[in-house]
Amino acid sequence: MKAIIWTKYGSPDGLQLGEVDMPTPRDHEVLVKIHASSVTAGDCEMRRLELPLMLSFPVRLYAGFLKPKRIAILGQELAGEVVEVGKGVTSYKIGDQVFGTTGFKFGAYTEYICLPERPDDAQGTLALKPENLTYEEAAVVPTAGFEALHFLRKANIQPGKKVLIVGAGGSIGTFAIQLARQLGAEVTGVDSPEKLELIRSLGADHVIDHTKGDYTSISETYDLIIDVVGKGSVGRRLKLLKEGGYYFLAYAGLSHILLSMWTSMTSNKRLKIESSAQKKDDLIFLKELLEAGKLKSVIDRSYSLEKTAEAHRYVESGNKKGNVALTVL
Repeated sequence: MKAIIWTKYGSPDGLQLGEVDMPTPRDHEVLVKIHASSVTAGDCEMRRLELPLMLSFPVRLYAGFLKPKRIAILGQELAGEVVEVGKGVTSYKIGDQVFGTTGFKFGAYTEYICLPERPDDAQGTLALKPENLTYEEAAVVPTAGFEALHFLRKANIQPGKKVLIVGAGGSIGTFAIQLARQLGAEVTGVDSPEKLELIRSLGADHVIDHTKGDYTSISETYDLIIDVVGKGSVGRRLKLLKEGGYYFLAYAGLSHILLSMWTSMTSNKRLKIESSAQKKDDLIFLKELLEAGKLKSVIDRSYSLEKTAEAHRYVESGNKKGNVALTVL
């Protein structure tokens, strides 16, 4: 079967189309024919091995010190059809349309994948696909949806709360806007000028063009800041957070970790560098919102599996609006 094989750390040139053996499901696994996957910023960071300090070295040790070996295929998200089930599987049957994540094993840039019926915390999660979504629309939901939902719940966002989303036009941001509005929050989205119309259309009450001066000098403060960019001065943006508020930083370096420790010691503000747990209950919650028309996925571009390297280059350009999908089968 076809797969995009990860041959080296660094540029997208290390993603090569090749052939791998068809997997066979074990007793408690399902074999999924993948119809669509996605390219996320996290996939690109993994490919480059540009991860937070506490992860980069352990990941290299696990994946392969000089080049990737144990993880041969990238891709975290998928939507597809169950084509075979292990003899111990009871939750799925042949023909079920599913969507979900692969966890730390990655492996979604291929035509078929085996996934556990009841995965543990590191193995992602799987659920029946929303009936009203295409495979591409469903495939781009889980990772960003999990993160946005986690941030909003952790901060206990309720009607009347104010939320600032830095990088609101990206994968996490487009879901965070919609989910925050569902919770009754007042939402402000920050991004480049070409993404502001999209941000408004998703329900943001206010938009800020980050190219027009230093917006951190405004007098407004927020109960929650979701920062999926991490560039520039996080310290300046932290001034926009109310006492007792949460600042979630999706991509962090050593300086941010030190700032988080200092912030917790000197104020009642919380600067958090963490990711969501990928729980099936949360995926089902997102599925129900999608089926009810209360949440939608935004796809900027779709690429064929063969064009995965090109898709990675586009994601890294910074021009992506919402999500980038891969059409597999």
